[in-house]
Amino acid sequence: MFLSNRPFQIYFIFIFLLVSFLLTSITSYELYKHKEAFTIGDWLINYQGGFVRRGLLGEVIINLSYLTNLNPGLITSYTHMLFYFLFFLFSFLAINQQNNLKNHWILIFSPFLFYFQIFDFYGGFRKEIIFFSIFAFLVWSFNKFEEKTIDKIFFTTLVFYSFLILSHEIFIFFLPYILVAYLLKVEIEKKRLIYLTLCSLPSLICFVFSILNPGDREIVEKIFLSLENQNYKMSGGAIEWLMEDRNHGINTVKEYIEKFNYVSKYSFIILLSLLAYYPLREIFKKIAEKKINLIMFFLPLFGTFLISYMAVDWGRFIYINLVSIFFISLIKINSYQNQKIIFSWYLLVPLSIIYFSFWQIPHCCNFFPLFNNELTTTNIFKLIKFLSQFANNYI
Repeated sequence: MFLSNRPFQIYFIFIFLLVSFLLTSITSYELYKHKEAFTIGDWLINYQGGFVRRGLLGEVIINLSYLTNLNPGLITSYTHMLFYFLFFLFSFLAINQQNNLKNHWILIFSPFLFYFQIFDFYGGFRKEIIFFSIFAFLVWSFNKFEEKTIDKIFFTTLVFYSFLILSHEIFIFFLPYILVAYLLKVEIEKKRLIYLTLCSLPSLICFVFSILNPGDREIVEKIFLSLENQNYKMSGGAIEWLMEDRNHGINTVKEYIEKFNYVSKYSFIILLSLLAYYPLREIFKKIAEKKINLIMFFLPLFGTFLISYMAVDWGRFIYINLVSIFFISLIKINSYQNQKIIFSWYLLVPLSIIYFSFWQIPHCCNFFPLFNNELTTTNIFKLIKFLSQFANNYI
């Protein structure tokens, strides 16, 4: 079969990612034009009203806007494109490092890994794409370089990870996934443990500062004013959410659990998502041989549970975990080279098409359905429609 040809596999994946990047860039630009309050607004939280959680990147963007006279919303759209480009680029390079792609095939061509933001644009375009870019780069680097270089790259990343925490405190919960990737390539020893502790401290400190400065009405009003002064007036969304307390989030989650049947809906989504990881089970069995890896896997899952108690974006949080676990599966473990191939290409191709076409992960609420029940709503049909609209509007 033609897919058994390695160069063709790589070419096919490249085209798949290229289409996603093209549609992602167009969607980001449309979100900028419509001043979308979450996918754009989340990036524009800044320090113009004083220090507040999630404000670092927005402060950079607003200052770039002052210096260049570019609209802060447009700068945000360009930032989306940059980090999606890095996410896709280093993911592609890490995929290309794999000896055999069969067991990753369904996962790569899933409707969530690289197309989550296409099939639910309200859930995509958030700051986790920075985390994905960093993680993808680390995985590619860990597979390419020797231990000394890996140490330098990892500990440098760990020090600067604190800037990511200042852009969104949620990323403290997903840091253990990066530690798992690192521990799969090196043996932990006293010197590394000391470096690990010292380099993690800035992130922990920034997390505490973020929690202690949640935001209030005055700060929110000054952020909106700073954007209005740059001719990008916004309201509501992620910026306004800063002045809501923890109890508001908890009450909203309780409401949505009943209103949108969250527990059964997202439990089923988890099971459906994990089907793509089944061919990789031998890799995860090998990873789980070390207790420290199991602990590190448990921490983000526990953190996700805590976040989901206070925020309604359950689909987003599941997605972040799924992408992180995908990256870990790409780490080439020195003591494990042979993977058991469980599907032939004749079975893999139709399975991939079916798996990709008929469902997606809605990030929250009820904006997008879980299943596509009609031919005209399948994801392949949506892509054809999106590409057709692109040709009509931009070419």
